[in-house]
Amino acid sequence: MRILDRLPEGTVAVGGGLVVNGLAAYTFITLASRDLGAEAYTPVGLLWALSFLLGPGFFQPLEQETARVIAGKSATGLRSVVRPAAILGGSLALALAVVAVVAAPWMVDSLFAGQDILFVALLLVLVGLGAGHLVRGVLAGLGRFGGYGRYFIGDGIGRLLLVGIGSLVLTDDVAVYGLAVGGAPFLGVAAALTGRRTAARGPEASPPEPDIVAPGRRAELAALAPAMGFLLVASVSTAIVLNVSPLTVELLAGPTQRDEAGRFLNALLVARVPLFFFQAVQASLLPKLSSLAADGHLEEFRHVLARLLALVAALGVVAVAACAVAGHLVVEMAFGAEFAVGRRDMVLLAASSAVLMIVLSLAQALIAQRCQGRMALAWLAGLCAFPVVLAFGGDLFLRVELALLATVVTAMVAMAVPLARRPGLLH
Repeated sequence: MRILDRLPEGTVAVGGGLVVNGLAAYTFITLASRDLGAEAYTPVGLLWALSFLLGPGFFQPLEQETARVIAGKSATGLRSVVRPAAILGGSLALALAVVAVVAAPWMVDSLFAGQDILFVALLLVLVGLGAGHLVRGVLAGLGRFGGYGRYFIGDGIGRLLLVGIGSLVLTDDVAVYGLAVGGAPFLGVAAALTGRRTAARGPEASPPEPDIVAPGRRAELAALAPAMGFLLVASVSTAIVLNVSPLTVELLAGPTQRDEAGRFLNALLVARVPLFFFQAVQASLLPKLSSLAADGHLEEFRHVLARLLALVAALGVVAVAACAVAGHLVVEMAFGAEFAVGRRDMVLLAASSAVLMIVLSLAQALIAQRCQGRMALAWLAGLCAFPVVLAFGGDLFLRVELALLATVVTAMVAMAVPLARRPGLLH
């Protein structure tokens, strides 16, 4: 119970959804790895990684700013937040789709091994995750974490259901798994919106407001856009940090290393199990800190953040130790002998994941303090470290792992400094 007391409200509800989603995700990856084999699985695994680069990377700001504004009670009503956010999100989705279509020949040949269906699945991911992040932002801001958790349940279980349905009507296994990745977010949105008319807490349960006239809508877009710009830079940088390593392995792999990206990705997935479930904390942390910051409760803000950082650091140490002892064995048992990696690989990947959890906590604190620009600069500083370390060369996995670790450590320091300088925080 003392551990649960350190967590923001809603963490348990979202965590329950993530448990189901995590089990479903690892079941999906295991099935895909064993059914397709290392070489055929690699483009599907890259679709998985690229979907999280292009989806949450670009749409996470939509969720963050929507949740912050609603939780901070700075909006005149729910519609005044959702409508401009939906316009911005839809415009962004359209722009990304256009860019993807232009780059389609290169993506299909270089990343998807000539499988056109995987590009179609990528377009589905863009639309589905865009809608999903908007819905999750509204639910988080309103404190409806049950619906937020249902999103992850629908996404995870839905992916497996789509595999089952696809295997009955399609003969191409790559298409089955690719379309399951693309369609799952839509089922997550449907599950999240189930029962959404239940009573909300506090002032959000107000009567419907009248339609907002067009000039007011333009003003709301103008108010959201600057923060969204900084958050977009930060979110894309975050997504690059999360997903650049397997893509880098694929691009740097030699002619005899075509299955290395799939091996690396599966090792990374195991090492990031704690980070996956950390999403539950992240989802509820921003509304909590935003509410405290808006009300001027800086001492409680500092207390909540400090306790969470201590807990995250302790969990990170445990995760690194677990990967040192059995991480490589788990990878081989789950995915097969052809996906085996070394103990050193698991330790370095787990260490980068542990530091990344701290970075994400600090990022939420900076967003709540309306320091989106400084947070974006910190992520960019971290990204600059990646190619510098990568350039030293050496073993393919080792150079990518060290570059990833240097990236998150740099970002952590760059975020801690501005927080430490703000009165009442971190000291």
